[in-house]
Amino acid sequence: MEEHILALWEAVRPHVEYLKSLKRTLNVDVFCGYRSNSQTAGFQVGHECLELFTQLEVPFGVSVIVM
Repeated sequence: MEEHILALWEAVRPHVEYLKSLKRTLNVDVFCGYRSNSQTAGFQVGHECLELFTQLEVPFGVSVIVM
C-alpha cells in the first residue's frame, strides 16, 4: 500500500493548494482499499505516506475486505 500512496502523493503534490480549494464546495477524499483472504492479515503504512493526508487535510481511511 505504501508504494501506491507514495505514487499518488508524487502525482498530486504539485496540486495541493488547488485540491484544498475544492474542499470549499466539494468533498475531497482519498480512498484506500485492502483485500485479504486471511482474517489475521494486516498492513503497515510508513510515516512518509501520511504526509499526503496531512497536507490535503483529509482523514486516512482504509476499507478492509476479508474474503
